[in-house]
Amino acid sequence: QNGLGFDYKWDLGWMNDTLSYFQAAPSQRTQLYHKLTFSMHYFYNEHYLLPLSHDEVVHGKASIVQKMNGGYEDKFPQARALYLYMYAHPGIKLSFMGNELGQLREWDEKREQDWELEDYPLHKAFHRFLRELNHCYLTCPALWELDSSREGFQWIDCHQEEACIYVFERISDSQTILAIFNFSDMTRSYIFTCDRIRTFRLLIASDMTQFGGTCDYPEKELLFRKKTAEFTLSAFSGRWYLLD
Repeated sequence: QNGLGFDYKWDLGWMNDTLSYFQAAPSQRTQLYHKLTFSMHYFYNEHYLLPLSHDEVVHGKASIVQKMNGGYEDKFPQARALYLYMYAHPGIKLSFMGNELGQLREWDEKREQDWELEDYPLHKAFHRFLRELNHCYLTCPALWELDSSREGFQWIDCHQEEACIYVFERISDSQTILAIFNFSDMTRSYIFTCDRIRTFRLLIASDMTQFGGTCDYPEKELLFRKKTAEFTLSAFSGRWYLLD
């Protein structure tokens, strides 16, 4: 409004809460559960950008993948789940160079990125996941069309503290996407209550084998003829479904 044209405010609260949640041990996430729900209490006060920026991957802070709790193989499923959550959350996305490779060292302006990581299966699969995630985001208006409107987001379940499960919908005039996440270190079952018969078409899942996960999804469409649908969610995973 008669200013310099800077439309977005960096949501540093979202960034700090989200990264501290994923840095925490799974056993602590039950107490930290609402770090991931708090952002939607204030989100509509500003036009926000979600920053996993240069400032988060330098000066002893560690790269994004390195921040994830646990050992080498545990970090990648959590990082994939984090990015799936980030892209489903309202707000413009910012992810700094090297993040898409699952780079383990901090960024350094004096050297190029570690392109040789593409030779390692987990890193190559992580890069493939980020490419597919970007494609899904760009082609699904439910994820951005109503970013600044309360009609574009709806919590379905944000009270699964003991299970570390989060469920919400992103909504546009033309489509609805169900996002469901299990951020615990255990496989969980979750029952979703439908108000009518619905078709769920899987868009992307962070635990797909082609992304370095362990799950195959032979059926991309599920028709539920009852008012409840049960999902089995692997540890540190998330999924997006396009609803009829």
